[in-house]
Amino acid sequence: MKKTILALTIPALFATSASAVTVYSDEGAKVDIYGRIQYEAGEMGFKKDDATANNFGGEGEARLGVNVEYALNNDIDLIGKLEWQVVAEGDDATGSDNLSTRYAWAGYRFQDTTELTFGRSQDPIAQVLYLSDIFNIFGGRAGYGDRFELNDKVDDQVRVSYAANGLDLRGAYAFSDGYKLEKAGNGSELDNQWSLSAGYTFPVGVGVYAAYEQQDVRGKNEDSIDAWFAGASYTVDGFFFSGLYTQREYKDIDTKGFELTGTYNVDAWTLLAQYSYEEVEETAKPDFDSIDAWTLGVQYDLTAKAKLYAEYEINDDDLNRDDRYGMGIQYNF
Repeated sequence: MKKTILALTIPALFATSASAVTVYSDEGAKVDIYGRIQYEAGEMGFKKDDATANNFGGEGEARLGVNVEYALNNDIDLIGKLEWQVVAEGDDATGSDNLSTRYAWAGYRFQDTTELTFGRSQDPIAQVLYLSDIFNIFGGRAGYGDRFELNDKVDDQVRVSYAANGLDLRGAYAFSDGYKLEKAGNGSELDNQWSLSAGYTFPVGVGVYAAYEQQDVRGKNEDSIDAWFAGASYTVDGFFFSGLYTQREYKDIDTKGFELTGTYNVDAWTLLAQYSYEEVEETAKPDFDSIDAWTLGVQYDLTAKAKLYAEYEINDDDLNRDDRYGMGIQYNF
């Protein structure tokens, strides 16, 4: 993401790659390595097919990433990114170890404004999702959705983006393959998808954003999932405020949701608060609130690369979910 006001504010608080270390640089080639180690404990998840929170448990996690860049000439660079994540145990302390790939893409950068990449990369809708996905453990639930959950990273994606002078435009098309998760229901699987997003940050600290995504579903429940997003943000002194609206449609199901977020930073302390809401409307069935939650958090920066944090989620949805809480320590390098 280019250096808009939002891009400078949020990664400084929550991202991991800002402290990347250059391990190789020679004749236009550069390799950066970055990573994260953390441990979190609490009642952080829900039991499978249940609104009951998991018992108190812990989760150890580590990430390692590599950024590669090679200058072909004054106008074109070859770029690439690999990032892996290791989870030592699930958040219910059951020992569900796993290794996953977060990013794996390669491509080109043109004149420091336009990028064309291929592989597992960030979904363009992340430009809007990240307005509210700024907590360490919880948060961002209405943006990602409950009934039709979307992801901020996509496999097999061709992505183009342009960023300059406060303007940020992104578009992508992702191809289907045999490894897509069956997320659309029994007997169905996600097919091709495409998405667009646009954002503009004014010099006064105000940003406006919009995005659209369509996911094709094949198999038993063949149709498409259409998702719309709109958002705005405002940054002033130590304050950050954002609002996000989202709507999704699939067959005879329609969801509408919104998210309001505020943070305040003073010295080493950051306070966070968020309200998330989503309503599900389905033909011939009563409407219900799939998300109705307050999330509160506090973060203390031990150093520029290490922090302590604690968060609490208060749920009041129609699914009668339990409240959740968690605390953790994180070190970035």
